[in-house]
Amino acid sequence: MVNTTNFPTLREGSRGDEVIKLQEVLKQLNFYSGVTDGIFGVQTKDAVVRFQNAYGLIADGIVGSNTWSKLNEVAGTMEWRRMTEAEEVDEIKRIINNRMGVAALNLLALESFLGLQCTRSFYFNEKFGGNQRLMRVKCDPPRGASSAVAYEEIRIIFNLFEGFIETFNVERVIEGTEPKFKLPD
Repeated sequence: MVNTTNFPTLREGSRGDEVIKLQEVLKQLNFYSGVTDGIFGVQTKDAVVRFQNAYGLIADGIVGSNTWSKLNEVAGTMEWRRMTEAEEVDEIKRIINNRMGVAALNLLALESFLGLQCTRSFYFNEKFGGNQRLMRVKCDPPRGASSAVAYEEIRIIFNLFEGFIETFNVERVIEGTEPKFKLPD
């Protein structure tokens, strides 16, 4: 959750730490998939408009007090629930029978996050009626595509539409850092 008490109004052209926080929250909520660079450009504006439309706000792409308040409310109430074993089996089937799911698995393979030393767990985001799923993969020892950076875990959030994976976002958790949000274990 982001403290929005002293956050200024942001719009296309804004820059700085506040824009980074905005991009991080929009990314956590799967509205933004661009680079978290602190520059409020077209991609950030489009993500803000999508968020505003989704939550019944005036969709002008400007982040004022109403948008900050709604972002804070929504980001603070993510409701992840770990799947049962039977649900996990169904989710694995969904992933391997969907082109976006296979793309996510390919990404895990490229990052060396498939194998016997890796454990996976699956979660529903109940706030979105089960249309958002998360696959968490942890490996011991940490690993990654590059020897320069080791990841402790990779989280893939799948966004479903009519039961099919439409998009996915990836969070790589570097050893010793905190992930964007806590999951129930």
